[in-house]
Amino acid sequence: MKEKNSKANLIIISICVPMILLGQIPDSLNSKIDQAQEIAIINWMANLNEKGLEMTDDSLFIGNEFHKVLNDASYRDTIYPETYSWEQALGFIKTMELKKAFWFFINLYAENDLNKELVIKSVLTYDQLFKMDEIMVNTFYTYCFMDPEISIIQDGKPEIVHPDILEAKMRTVKEIVGYIIGYRQQQQTEVSGE
Repeated sequence: MKEKNSKANLIIISICVPMILLGQIPDSLNSKIDQAQEIAIINWMANLNEKGLEMTDDSLFIGNEFHKVLNDASYRDTIYPETYSWEQALGFIKTMELKKAFWFFINLYAENDLNKELVIKSVLTYDQLFKMDEIMVNTFYTYCFMDPEISIIQDGKPEIVHPDILEAKMRTVKEIVGYIIGYRQQQQTEVSGE
């Protein structure tokens, strides 16, 4: 049991430290960020907040990440491994590919209770910087339709062959979002009750 707890703590620390460091940039360094870096940060945030696939009343929006996953088989292999692992998720976090890491969170969540706890703690920590309810939904809609567990890609288009697995992963996202919203409400109640 101690080994599981220490592994869990190590995973949470590995996930949270890069995020905390992002929030710790001193003002003196902020003034030195040049325009190219600002543009890169804006693009990174836009990608994080973009749904890969979104339908409106009269059109279908397909994001850049969705296109890349759809058209690049080797890229797809990094996002949809045979087995999802915390090591891979942490690798994405270290390279600031957070959307991919969050996709791994979705897939790791259902494996066992320890993973559920780790995912929820990690997502709630990230919620201090981002609107994680929205980002988890955006992540789902970016990657779910090309997941080989759910779809096959035929003639350059994903075709859903396992809607049951799609629905199970959607329930996972709804559950995670429920925890986020519940935690925010709890925090608001504690703040207003003081």
